[in-house]
Amino acid sequence: MKPVLIITTAIMLAGAASAESVAELNQTELNNIDKNNDGFLSKDEFNAFSDYAFQAMDDDKNGTLGQSEAKPFLDIKQFQTIDRNGDNVVSRGEYDAQMDSDFTSADQDGNGRLD
Repeated sequence: MKPVLIITTAIMLAGAASAESVAELNQTELNNIDKNNDGFLSKDEFNAFSDYAFQAMDDDKNGTLGQSEAKPFLDIKQFQTIDRNGDNVVSRGEYDAQMDSDFTSADQDGNGRLD
């Protein structure tokens, strides 16, 4: 399950968080994230997925993502966009801010779920 979640995280972190990217998730990927099986991703489900994916990517378990940890999932430009303070690591706060922004962008109708 780890690769599916990390790949999906990469899609979201890459700024592709739109209705189209959610629609591109295959049924198995959606089922792994959609814990109540209602066919939608709620903010809580998305946050739980985001938390798991961050922990899975944080190879050294130091609470940040260095460029080497992020490299398999993000190119340098994407990494720099998420690294808002420019210290060459993505803190948990920066990651969460990006994921929140991605969810909000993807939730185009503002109903608190991704269809």
